[in-house]
Amino acid sequence: MFTFKKKIQSMISIMALIYLTGCGSSELSTNSIQTLDTRAPAESKLFAFYGDTQLNRILAIDVEAMELATDIPTTGTTPYTVGRAGNLDKLYAITRGSQSIDVIDINTLEITKTIALEHSPRSCAFNEYLGLQLVSGKDKPMSSLIDVETDEVVAVVGRNELVTPLDFGGSNATGHPMWLTRDMFVLLDREKRKIELYKVKKEEGKWKVTYLSKLCTPTSAHHFIGKGVDGMDTGILIDDAPKDTFYLVTEGAPQDHLSPRLSEVKLIGETLCITRTVSFGCKNVENMGAHHATFHPDGKHVYMGSTEGKMHVIDIVNMKLEKSIVTGKGSGHTTFVPQKDLAIVTNHHDTFITIVDTITNTKIKDLNVSGESINDTILQSHTSFTDLNGDFFYAFATDNGIFYEVNLDTLEVSRTLYTGGTPKQGCSVILE
Repeated sequence: MFTFKKKIQSMISIMALIYLTGCGSSELSTNSIQTLDTRAPAESKLFAFYGDTQLNRILAIDVEAMELATDIPTTGTTPYTVGRAGNLDKLYAITRGSQSIDVIDINTLEITKTIALEHSPRSCAFNEYLGLQLVSGKDKPMSSLIDVETDEVVAVVGRNELVTPLDFGGSNATGHPMWLTRDMFVLLDREKRKIELYKVKKEEGKWKVTYLSKLCTPTSAHHFIGKGVDGMDTGILIDDAPKDTFYLVTEGAPQDHLSPRLSEVKLIGETLCITRTVSFGCKNVENMGAHHATFHPDGKHVYMGSTEGKMHVIDIVNMKLEKSIVTGKGSGHTTFVPQKDLAIVTNHHDTFITIVDTITNTKIKDLNVSGESINDTILQSHTSFTDLNGDFFYAFATDNGIFYEVNLDTLEVSRTLYTGGTPKQGCSVILE
């Protein structure tokens, strides 16, 4: 078994670029792209970990060998995704069907502990500075803070009640968690269409969380765009530059004839304020619904999909909708490949991915990666990624239980691995 590499990388952080705003500035820096060293250490291997909601297991895939190394049965039910536990040699299995999280030892690939929660978990975001994992709720608008050294819950915030949100985006009680600063985080209450801002600090050996303020949103909010090119790196690292300007995806509410929006949000002291907004318009709103947004490598644009089959290109300098690219139904996540000037769009409710030229923001082709639905779930996974050099793209044809590789030179499927089940989301780890 390979040993744990001290630097765990989530699927969003193995990309070649990250995006930062100017230190202390309220304006987006257009010179803020930082190139990372993408060379893997000698003898290292890239492993992918995915949650399989159908068979209640975590899959560990040796990506280079295109082999299933093992599968790990979970204690909790409906494992949807896998989160990193900071720089420690363990991962968290987010079991959305249970009010708990399973802890996986990365060396033995076995579950070592199950953390009890007051709510079922949706997803997590890690604070490297404080050593805390922020876990948002699926069934209740709550969040828990977990000390990753002890795997103990140290604080809980939010409303301890079961809710059923009505806006586009499904039944999840909260959006994805986000650390805005080293000591401030948000809870996205989807049912109440509000965002709560909290501050955490340690006093006399105990963690104390203080409610600061709330921000009302036009519809339920899905997530704040993170700093990575996949947009979901919503944790915070010690060397992250401070910023006070963020971008928020609100999902839309077809029942109220409200379209999805991308909003610029500023953190002013201990208050959040929406300063500028781009809407998808008022025509055919009943068919719209936003799921995800991602920064373009130029730092000036955002790609934001809508479920009717469009990927909208938004100019965030002037906050305007620049153009729309025809994709597939359930247009969801975008993985940018800066080395190739490409973007790959996963379409949750179609059998193909859409490949885009990011210089001209135009579609190159649709590439079939899945058969028709056999398990009545999403056809394509939430998580996708590239190898360290940007030569290959990887994702799951979720409903068909097939992990696949796309050659980014030929733009064709090059290898596949059948695992069965319905793997949806996860993370990756470099082992050596």
